[in-house]
Amino acid sequence: MKVREKYCKIFGEIKSLDVEISWSTGVSNMLEWLTWSTQNILGISKTELRKQIVEWADDEKIRNATLAEKQKFVENRFIAEIESSEKYEKYAKPEYKIATPREVLRRTKYFSEDYLNKEFDIFWGLASDLYLDQFYSQFTKISGGGRWFSHGNSGLFTYSTNITSMAMDNLSYNPDEKLLVANELKLGGRKNKDQILKYALMFRRLKEGGFIANDCRFLLLFIADTEEKSCWEALIEEEIDHCISSMKSTAAAASDPVCVEIARAAEYACTTWKALVVFNAERMKSLDLKLQQVEQKLLKGFNEALLTKNSLRNLNRTFLEEVVNVAPSFPVDDTSGNCGVSRKLGPYPL
Repeated sequence: MKVREKYCKIFGEIKSLDVEISWSTGVSNMLEWLTWSTQNILGISKTELRKQIVEWADDEKIRNATLAEKQKFVENRFIAEIESSEKYEKYAKPEYKIATPREVLRRTKYFSEDYLNKEFDIFWGLASDLYLDQFYSQFTKISGGGRWFSHGNSGLFTYSTNITSMAMDNLSYNPDEKLLVANELKLGGRKNKDQILKYALMFRRLKEGGFIANDCRFLLLFIADTEEKSCWEALIEEEIDHCISSMKSTAAAASDPVCVEIARAAEYACTTWKALVVFNAERMKSLDLKLQQVEQKLLKGFNEALLTKNSLRNLNRTFLEEVVNVAPSFPVDDTSGNCGVSRKLGPYPL
């Protein structure tokens, strides 16, 4: 039985993107990510851990020792390693070493872009249709009133669509608007050299597989730390040159004329995490807290999660309490500085 068949037999599959994915599936997707990316549990990958244990066990000091003596030696080295890697400052730069559960949690919660992606998946899946209408109307034409369906990167998406050549962050599909939005999330990272064309390839395969409407529009939205100017047309041309010179089969597929045409016809926009914080805060002000308390807690909770990230922690208390007008319920670095926020449609930060 093939891997795809094994997965779908146990967890099922989707035939279209106009299927609602529950928030609880978002939680299990986070667990799936942790089980596959074990460096987020151990501090290093399983492969590196195995190599390290073998290296310790082969140390000349214990080469002729008994099994019990070797086990004790490895145990002591393991303890020393995790103790030396632990940091006691919240935002101390992480080291890629074996770590205690506490240190792994610190690295993941405050520094990991992948972990933020999973938080975003759960938040976006719970956000109301009206919220998403208002948010996306900043970047493209939205008639309003339709339903939104959110999909995070997971085994369910990968094995259902059979798209294994790339990993997206999050997709929002609205069949009433005939619009697919790819939310590409960055937390200090940068655009990959073939990212736009790979998204075009994904869009093509979703259409060919009947997962989205044939006349669907495509918006690629980057949400990042900063907002800088760039030329999308020039970026596409650079990606074409990169893919042509690449030996990877996925690069050849992504630079196919059909994919290039999709990329040139797509819409592009960029916003920042700070702008999303402001958008959420403004949305909270419009809510009836007696009737819409759940949405208020959802928005406030995601804002608080964002503002604990290492790259966003320099938003000072004045910004949080005066600009956002939402007093934080968690400790915040009171770092002085200008925290201006823009919600204008902008190009991708390079």
